[in-house]
Amino acid sequence: MIVRPPRIQGYHASWFGHVAAIFSVAVTTILVFWGRSWLTPPDLVMLYLLPIMGVAFRFGQGAALLTSALSVAAYDFFFVHPYFTFLVSDSQYILTFTILFVVGWVISSLMNRIRAQEQEARDREFQTEGLFRLGRDAMTTLDDAEVARIITRHAVGLFGGEAAIWVEDGQGGLSRVAVTPDYFQLSEQGMVVVRWCCENGQAAGRGTEVFPDEAFTALPIAMGEQFGALAVRIGDATILKQGRWGLLEAFTRQASLAMDRARLGEEARGAAVRVQAEQMRAALLSMASHDLRTPLAAITGAGTALRDDDARLDPRQQAELLETICSEAERMERLIGNLLDMVRLESGVSRLRQEWIPFEELAGSALARLGPRVDGRRVSLEVDEKVPMVHVDPVLFEQVLVNLLDNAIKHARRENEISWKVRAERDRVIIRIGDRGPGIPLGEEERIFEKFVRGAGSEVPGSGLGLAICRGVVDAHHGTIRALNRARGGAEFRIELPQPPMPVDLYPDADEREALREDGE
Repeated sequence: MIVRPPRIQGYHASWFGHVAAIFSVAVTTILVFWGRSWLTPPDLVMLYLLPIMGVAFRFGQGAALLTSALSVAAYDFFFVHPYFTFLVSDSQYILTFTILFVVGWVISSLMNRIRAQEQEARDREFQTEGLFRLGRDAMTTLDDAEVARIITRHAVGLFGGEAAIWVEDGQGGLSRVAVTPDYFQLSEQGMVVVRWCCENGQAAGRGTEVFPDEAFTALPIAMGEQFGALAVRIGDATILKQGRWGLLEAFTRQASLAMDRARLGEEARGAAVRVQAEQMRAALLSMASHDLRTPLAAITGAGTALRDDDARLDPRQQAELLETICSEAERMERLIGNLLDMVRLESGVSRLRQEWIPFEELAGSALARLGPRVDGRRVSLEVDEKVPMVHVDPVLFEQVLVNLLDNAIKHARRENEISWKVRAERDRVIIRIGDRGPGIPLGEEERIFEKFVRGAGSEVPGSGLGLAICRGVVDAHHGTIRALNRARGGAEFRIELPQPPMPVDLYPDADEREALREDGE
């Protein structure tokens, strides 16, 4: 949509101003004629100043001068002896006529100047507002194509007509990145003008000394060491006729800043992606060189010992080696599983398949997966009766419980209790998993959920992916997970999940709830 600056009415309607001048003088003459018996001659003259001021304010200087002349003529014809003629019997009236006309001329000049200043202020306000809107809208995105489209839309709004942006493609050619409206096209000669503008960094086309016969104006847009061109077919010709290049230059500078900011933003995003990829590569190399090689070395050593020294090993030693092979294989399986889960979450391959399932069943399955690692540990489970079931993806959320339980087992002593508490709060379910380990270092509460990050100073082996997977799964459920330090020592992970109303037919009876709770314990 093309936006035009506000214009003061009346300047371009000269014929209507002349009609208004004649009509206002006629009305004033009738009023003066009606009141001549009780008004003095100076009062009669002053009354004729009223139409002069009104016409000057509304229709400009030309109509006001006509009103002054008509006022002098009407006053002479109707109210100066001899009446109904333009003859003057007393020469002092000549001075009165002169003063009346001069005062009318001064009033019209002042009114004309005020109107011009008012219009100039309105134009300046419109231009400032247009530049402000351009800067504001360009700040909403760092996409260079979208920024270019914003610039062309605002160029059409300020200058009218059509606009398009071309940028150098780095191979000696020009690429059009935005156009408003879509049908705006340039001929081969027009592209020559655009190319000259890009190569020389100067304006060309209509209103300039270079290719002045073209129907559009090409303005250079600087983007670092690269140049582009904004081609505008200006619909408001007064911008060029009045030499108001200040607006064009200001708009071009604003457009250059917006395009340059988008370019730098794109480069910053690319640099961030490269840094993240490098960090990922380093973390994967570290994981492969340490976290995966350690269980592989243990498995290889135990297997080699069984193969080469089987005859010299007693049954207890053989059992220990077999236990080492199994435990290290499970550890490596968890590491690889966490890595694959992280890849699935980030690639969007994993899709939620939510269903209603008792939390005790999820907890029991998680405990069973960790198997012997849980033996000898106290794990307490408290589930609010208001939470008979939770609405989650059983497979993914079970992995969350496994990772959090595995994290607690790694950091808490065997004699310390691991507590699970589940309660309902309005339309959410809150799950708290706590231990009595060393807790979380201050300032690390959020950082430990990042990929390949472990707590500062932690000597516990691991890939640093378990908590990142927990956050990814919880986020997929539109929930939140936080890490906190407990008042009497240890860490607590608090999960909040939104829950829809559970169907009535799924509510278990009291016996079923008790059986599920016993299975979980």
